[in-house]
Amino acid sequence: MIGSGAAGITIARRLSRSGLRVTVLEAGGLRHDRKAEAGAFKFFPTGRPFDNPIPDRGRWFGGSTNLWFGRCTRPTAIDFDYRPWVPHSGWPISIEELEPWFGVASEILDVPHADKLRIEEWPSNPTIRAFCSEHSASALEVFLWAQAPAMGPAAKQQLSDAASVKVITDATCVGLTSVSHDQAEAASIIGPGGRRFSVRARTFVVAAGGLENPRLLLLSNDAQPNGLGNHHDNVGRYYLDHVRGAGLARVDVRPLDDSQLAVLQMLDEQADTPYGPAQLRVVFDQKTQHDEELLNHGLHGYLVSELEESSGFEAYLAVRAQLGRRTITDHRVFARQLAALAANSPQLARLRWNRLRSRNRPTSFVVIDQLEHAPDPESRISLRHRDLDRFGMARLEVDWRIGSSTLRSHRRLHEIFFDRLASVGIRQGVSEILGSPSFQPHYQDMKHPSGTTRMSSSPKDGVVDANCRVHGSKNVYVAGSSTFPTSGHFNPTLTIVALAARLSDHIERSFASPGTP
Repeated sequence: MIGSGAAGITIARRLSRSGLRVTVLEAGGLRHDRKAEAGAFKFFPTGRPFDNPIPDRGRWFGGSTNLWFGRCTRPTAIDFDYRPWVPHSGWPISIEELEPWFGVASEILDVPHADKLRIEEWPSNPTIRAFCSEHSASALEVFLWAQAPAMGPAAKQQLSDAASVKVITDATCVGLTSVSHDQAEAASIIGPGGRRFSVRARTFVVAAGGLENPRLLLLSNDAQPNGLGNHHDNVGRYYLDHVRGAGLARVDVRPLDDSQLAVLQMLDEQADTPYGPAQLRVVFDQKTQHDEELLNHGLHGYLVSELEESSGFEAYLAVRAQLGRRTITDHRVFARQLAALAANSPQLARLRWNRLRSRNRPTSFVVIDQLEHAPDPESRISLRHRDLDRFGMARLEVDWRIGSSTLRSHRRLHEIFFDRLASVGIRQGVSEILGSPSFQPHYQDMKHPSGTTRMSSSPKDGVVDANCRVHGSKNVYVAGSSTFPTSGHFNPTLTIVALAARLSDHIERSFASPGTP
């Protein structure tokens, strides 16, 4: 097992109960070490720039779950379907095949009230009545929060207690070596102090993340010059990331009465509900997606007061986010955030007093868009052989491309959103996207790298098969969001864990019945 993030830990924990011998290779240690991590994730963007300061990859046991906020949702059936208007869409499995594993994933991540991940299971409320009416072009999806987002702490004890599992930390995999073109023999490892060694196994699972998975396959080129599983030049292609629009639309909620405000309250992140913190996201009705040939976009937002839109409050949130993590990721950035907080403290105090006097009523609803973009083989990562990291591994170039269909569907999402608000008498909204036909929005990346070892029925169209085994390989599997052929608007972790649980079951059965494909 190469990697100890959401996918790697899930597979190792489930296989630990089978009696199979499992070795987990983690490039970092059991705790965060800034020196060990320094420069590890540097890459070179050559296409659309990346613009999101939130750290997304963790080089210590638990991987990116150490940095994850815990937001969980299910994909929808249309995410798995072939859509004629979305080139290269369609998974080789249906959502029904993955259905049993969403429950398993919810238990692993400790998602309370996981049955409420379906909007059909909710009683009617003002948000549902506004956006799920019979003649509406919109629908709603549900987001819940995992109670155990950091998977490392719980897994440490379980895996250390399992006699059949060995966890090796500070073990950077630099590639797989092969005995033939279709069978890997060993993982090549660089340990502390540059010590090199190999780990042999009958089966290998590459679970190092959406960027590192293709990197390792491309570097595993002793038997296949272009890289493992790369006969058709698909490894690293079809790079996907959720597109984020922040504050491109807003609603002035000061004139609204309580019943109108209630329509927006459930769209606020971690709204208080009978099922704990939750969030509803406005999406296209699936018939509307088909009829108008739209991408699967989603929209939620934040109800904010004058206080929360101030520069001082932004500094406060940044400092709180850093302190809420198990470690401060960048002390220089943190020092600047503290200085900004101190400089704005008089403003914060004044606004806080005003907020208390007005009984904390919000003043604005700020729209946050989370958007799909169509798979594109030219949106890709590749090796940059002239730039090596400290282990001698080629760094990555990332050419992220977003097609025009993303913006077209984005405009339509805002139209439908404001139409639905108008239907309940809310007409105080503005959208920069709708304000000008030539407006080009500033988009952020959501740091959900996906698609780079995509699942496909044929090796001509992807890298792994429906069981996540590398096409043409007898014993190498890939786990994680890099196997997603499309990414919809859904946050990926619940689906990553569901697919990983499914893969662990497949591996266990393949050892019990050696002829299992």
